[in-house]
Amino acid sequence: MKANTKLQKSWVWDSDINEFIKQHIKGYSLNVCAGKSPVGDVKIDLDPKDKSIIKGDMKKLPFKGNTFDTVIEDPPWKIGYYDRWQPFFECVRVCKVGGLVIYNAYWIPESKYSELVVTYIRQDKAFTNTSIISLHRKTKDTSDKYK
Repeated sequence: MKANTKLQKSWVWDSDINEFIKQHIKGYSLNVCAGKSPVGDVKIDLDPKDKSIIKGDMKKLPFKGNTFDTVIEDPPWKIGYYDRWQPFFECVRVCKVGGLVIYNAYWIPESKYSELVVTYIRQDKAFTNTSIISLHRKTKDTSDKYK
């Protein structure tokens, strides 16, 4: 993120979305690209806004595989098609088998190590852009697959 970039209100989840996400979290949770979000036990962001957030790259998470019960990711939306894959694969890698990856974007990711459980359309106001909140269950161990 550039030094002069500021979070727009639309880039920060409102309280309804925070509560919706919280309702789907089970167990120990990680929030990737956390920004200013209060959601998650552990938060990571490339440009942390406070000391409670770990500085880290979504493409190479600094956690062992199978660590979290729930992983939340709201990646930057202006990333290229091929740059979208690795961040999702990393979320799946650090999620425990049987755990949940909650993903907010305008695309639906997939991995051969997870299954899509459900999708929700998110829109903050009429005529504004939408996003898809997709929930994925990790189905297979990836500890030796994604490095």
